[in-house]
Amino acid sequence: MYMQLEKKFIDFVNSQNLFSATDRLLVAVSGGVDSVLLCHLLHTLNYDFAIVHCNFSLRGKESDGDALLVKNLAISLGKTVYENTFDTNSYAEENKLSTQVAARELRYEYFEMLRRENNFDFILTAHHGSDNVETVTMNFFKGSGIRGLKGILPKQGKVIRPLLFATKEELIEHAEAIKLDYREDSSNASDKYTRNFFRNTILPQIEKVYPTAEQNVLSSIERFQDILEIYEDSIAKTISGLKEANG
Repeated sequence: MYMQLEKKFIDFVNSQNLFSATDRLLVAVSGGVDSVLLCHLLHTLNYDFAIVHCNFSLRGKESDGDALLVKNLAISLGKTVYENTFDTNSYAEENKLSTQVAARELRYEYFEMLRRENNFDFILTAHHGSDNVETVTMNFFKGSGIRGLKGILPKQGKVIRPLLFATKEELIEHAEAIKLDYREDSSNASDKYTRNFFRNTILPQIEKVYPTAEQNVLSSIERFQDILEIYEDSIAKTISGLKEANG
C-alpha cells in the first residue's frame, strides 16, 4: 500500500518536472498528516531536505504541541529543523488583514528568507488533491473565471506542491497503515473560515448526491489547466498579430 503511494509520488514528481534527486529541499511541516507523510516519503526516497515549522500563536498549548511533534519528527529523520514563532493577530491588525492572509504572508516570507540564506533550491508544501478541490469549488462560486478553475498549481516559482495527486483520505489511509504520529488541527472542525465550511459542510453534501465528485473535480482541474494554457497562448498570439498589423 505504501509502495503504491511512493510510486504515484515519483510518477507525479517526474511527470511535472518538480525537482531532482540533487536538489536541496525545504519542507514546510505543520504537524498534520499531509506534511508529516510528505517528510516520510522524501526520507524513504533519499531526498536531501530540511524541515521548517511556523508557530502562529493562535491555538495556545495546541500550537506548542505541534511544534514539539515537528521537532521530534526532525530528530527521528535526522533532519535540520527551522522554527519561528509569530504574533499573527498583531500582524493582521497592523496590516488590516484577515488572520488567514496574515499567516500566509508571514510563513511564505519566512520560507523564502530561509531558502535564500541556506541555498535551498525549492520550498515544498503539503497541499493535496482535496485542498485543490476545495479551492476550485470556492473559486467557481466566487466567479473567478477559468484562471480560478485551474486550481493550485504543482509548481509556482520556487514553491512546489508534490502531493496534489492524492486526496486527504488517501494520505490518512497510508499514514495510519505505517503508524505515523501526527496531529489534527482542532480549528479544522470549525466552520468559522470559508474553506472549512466548504470542507465540512458543502462538499460532503454534494458527495451524498455524487459520490465520485472529488475525483471528478480533480480530473476536471487537469483539463482546465490545459484549456487555460491554450487560451492564454491564443490570446498572446492574437495580441502579437495585432501589434504586427499596426506596425
